[in-house]
Parts: sequence; structure tokens; C-alpha cells
Amino acid sequence: MRKLKTPDVFNAMRVIKKTGVKEGIKPYIKMAAEGKLSTEDLGIEGVLGLIEILAESKSERALYEVLAGPFEMTPDDVAELDLDVFVSNLKIIEKENNLKVFFNSLSGLIGKM
Repeated sequence: MRKLKTPDVFNAMRVIKKTGVKEGIKPYIKMAAEGKLSTEDLGIEGVLGLIEILAESKSERALYEVLAGPFEMTPDDVAELDLDVFVSNLKIIEKENNLKVFFNSLSGLIGKM
């Protein structure tokens, strides 16, 4: 597991653009950037909300692509994780990163799309 890095923001942006889910996830990203979601809500609820949005657009794989970098595994490996390991990894990302900075960056880029 590694910390989030600058390329992760751009990878997330590419996935958002590719999947066409900008409007669906924009509220989550905005709330995160504004600090209206607690870190826990952002880490777990935000990702679960993202999963719901991506599932609706049949873009589940896109989430695996975004998480593959910080999880240090392939998207296929992320897809095959046991649920408890998946959630545990999300909690590690939440704990070891400044998610507000990440989502502020993402929010700024989404605003320019």
C-alpha cells in the first residue's frame, strides 16, 4: 500500500471523463473538498457512493483502475479482493493520506472539464 500521489488525481480524472459519471460524483467530491464529509465518511461512504454510481454506468472496472495504484496491485487483483480486505485497504488510504487535498485537487480539475 502506498500513499496517494499526484498521478492518482489525474488517473481519477481520466476515469471520471472516460466513464461520463462527472455529474454523479461531483457532489461527493465537492462535499469532500469543502470538508462537509468526515474523513471516515469520505473514505468509506464516498467510495461506496462512487461504486454505486459506477455500477449504474457499468463502469465498475474504472474504480479498480483508480485504486490499483495506491493498492499497488493490478485492477484485476483489486476486483478479486475479499470485501474485508478491500474495506481495510480503504481505511488505510483514509488514515495515511490527506484526502481533503486529494479531493480539492480533483474538484478543481472537474470544474475545468
